[in-house]
Amino acid sequence: MSSSRTLLALTASALALPGLAHKVKADAAPTVTTVGYRISAYREHDLDRANLLIGSAERFDIDIHQLSVLTPVGENHSLNVNASYESMSGASPWYTIARGDGSTGVVMSGATITEERRDISLTGRRYLDNGTLGLTLAASHENDYDSISAGMDAQRHYNNDLTTIATGFSVSSDDMDPTDATLFNRVTDASKLSRSVFMSVTQIIDAASLVQTGLSVTHLSGYLTDPYKFRDRRPESRTQWAWSTAYRRFFAGPEAALHADYRYFHDNFGIDSHTLELNWYQNVGDSLQIIPGVRYYSQSAADFFTTVSDFLSSGYNSADYRLSAYGALSTSLKIQWEIEAATLSLSAERYRSDAGMALDNGPESPALVDFRRLTLGIDYSF
Repeated sequence: MSSSRTLLALTASALALPGLAHKVKADAAPTVTTVGYRISAYREHDLDRANLLIGSAERFDIDIHQLSVLTPVGENHSLNVNASYESMSGASPWYTIARGDGSTGVVMSGATITEERRDISLTGRRYLDNGTLGLTLAASHENDYDSISAGMDAQRHYNNDLTTIATGFSVSSDDMDPTDATLFNRVTDASKLSRSVFMSVTQIIDAASLVQTGLSVTHLSGYLTDPYKFRDRRPESRTQWAWSTAYRRFFAGPEAALHADYRYFHDNFGIDSHTLELNWYQNVGDSLQIIPGVRYYSQSAADFFTTVSDFLSSGYNSADYRLSAYGALSTSLKIQWEIEAATLSLSAERYRSDAGMALDNGPESPALVDFRRLTLGIDYSF
C-alpha cells in the first residue's frame, strides 16, 4: 500500500474531500491543473395519490451539470472555479386541506413548473508554512431569484502539525421576484441577508485516525417566507446553530477507511435535527475504490408548522413539509476508478422519508418527498 493512499484517513483534507484526499498535499499549492465534470439526475417520487387532492402528482426532476477547475497560480497560490447549471421540471405542493374523513389532502400545482439555475464561485487560496488563507466569491441566478455571496476562511496548524484550527465567515444577499405575483397575490419583490461564522478543530490521534469538531452560527434576516406556498408566513429573523463532529479511521488490513459524521442542528424556529452518516472507503488494488454509505436524519417540527394550511390566521404558520417532523434514511454507493491522470466516478443514492422514522413524534406532513439520484463524473489532471 502506498503512503499516498494512507492519507485518505490522516489529513484534514480528507474531512472535506473524502476519497480524493490522497491527491491533495496539505498546505501545498497544487502543482497540476485538475478539471472535473459531474452530471447528476435527481428524480423525486410522485406524490402518493392517496394524499393528492388537486393538481399533478408528479414531483420534481432535476438535471445538474457541474464543472470545476483547480489550478496553481505561482508557487503559493491556487484558484478554484466551480460552475453549475440546473434544469428543473415538475409540480410543487401549494397548500393542504382537511378532508371529511379526518385525513389531509395536498393541493399541488396543476401545471408543470420549469426552472433553470446557474451559479459560479471562485476561490483563491494562499498556502503558508503552517496554514492557508482563502477568499470565495459566488453568484447564482434563476428567473425569479438572484444571490451573491462572499466568504473568507483560514486554518493554522499547531502541536507539530497534529492540531489544526480553522475559522471563517460568509455573507449572502438574495433578491427574489416571484412569478405570477399579481395573479396569485404573492409578494412582488423581496430580499434576505444571511451571515455565517464557523470554527473547527482537527486533531490527529495517531498514525491511522483523526477527529474534527466544529461549531457554526448562521443568522438570516428579511423575507424568509416561501412565496409559492399559499398562506405561508414565517418570522423575518432566523438564527441557526450547528455542531458537527467527524471521525476518520484507516484500517491497514482491509486497506479501507471509515468516515463517521454526526451533526446536531437547532434554530429559533423550534427545529432540532440530528444527522448521522457512515461511509466505508474500500481500496481494491491500486486504482479502484468502492464506497458504500448510509445516512440517517431526524428533525422536529417548527413551532408554527401546521398540517393543514391556515387561511384565516394572521400569525406565523406554514404547512411546508420541510418544516414538519420527519425522519429520513438514505443509502448510497460510489465507485471511483483511477486511470493514469484521470479519475472516473459513479454514484447512486436512494432517499426515503417518513414521519414514523423521526425521533420526535411531532405533526406529520402528507407531502414528504422520496428521491433517487445518479451521478457520473470525471476528473483529469495535467
